[in-house]
Amino acid sequence: MFNRREFMLRGAGAGVAAAALPGSSYADAVPPPAASTPVTGAMPWKIDIYSKHLQFLRDPHEVALAAKSMGYDGLDITVRPYPGHIDPARVKQDLPPFVQAVRSNGVEVHMVTAPIADADSPHAEEILETAASLGIHSYWWGSFQYVKGQPILPQLEAMRPRVAKLARLNEKYGMTAMYHCFGGEHTVNDKVFVSGPMWDLLYVLKDQDPRFVGIQWDSCHMTNAGGMRTWELNLRTAGPYIRGVSWKDSLPEKAADGRWLPHYLPLGHGNVELTRANAVLREIGFNGPVEIQPEHMKGAAGDGKDKLVESREWVSATMTEDLRTLRAAIVESETYKL
Repeated sequence: MFNRREFMLRGAGAGVAAAALPGSSYADAVPPPAASTPVTGAMPWKIDIYSKHLQFLRDPHEVALAAKSMGYDGLDITVRPYPGHIDPARVKQDLPPFVQAVRSNGVEVHMVTAPIADADSPHAEEILETAASLGIHSYWWGSFQYVKGQPILPQLEAMRPRVAKLARLNEKYGMTAMYHCFGGEHTVNDKVFVSGPMWDLLYVLKDQDPRFVGIQWDSCHMTNAGGMRTWELNLRTAGPYIRGVSWKDSLPEKAADGRWLPHYLPLGHGNVELTRANAVLREIGFNGPVEIQPEHMKGAAGDGKDKLVESREWVSATMTEDLRTLRAAIVESETYKL
């Protein structure tokens, strides 16, 4: 039998426990995961950590060594204003030495995350040119928002020329833009993003080459937006446009205003069907960058801040367990029957 605290931690999810224990931080309420048996088996994809969750480290060697010590293969570098690791205004000066330092520690760099909505976004061409010169050919792109109360299809039509222009710029530099999916109405300022139902984003992309503009499929947002396995139908429909995958997990939680919003949890503790989703990705021939976004860590690391409120040991153990869980699901997906 579990005591009350153990029950909340194991049954209701780590974040619920933190909220239920007054005066304690998330890290205080949630002990670090116990060491688990290493996962063995072939990995069809490299797995990166999103550098947003390592922004409490500023030196690229330290960032790389942290990722490596946790077992990650690579790093998705934030090219964003501070506390992002690289200021977009200084991308030409600062990204090359940062990437060189990361790679010198045996950590790969497959992609960057940048504030690029279209070809006219500030510093867009400098970011793409610099990334391409470093052998980085994928980047997080987005996101389009709906104007509430306005007809949907005209809004989507207006986005299509913007996407076409971005595709031409990406072709120039051999880059793939991966639109990061959000599931419907987001928690920040009641924004409603294109991509929740997936058909809307595919409508915008339909005449474009997926080598240049595609989708970064977010497991958490797409599961919540596509319940009852509509997420699987959407994933299959998107097919060749799926150019990257971002892994996180959650359970819907009713907010005070009545909306259902994602309550982030460690991988394997929410409603994301990790093994089945990886089996579908295998079936559709997915071959792009994969990353983990541990947003369930409620504190500096989870929120991308530049100073920790948790212990380094807790952060490391938590991110390591997410990686172990995902790798186990990937191995299981090889023999999973769809």
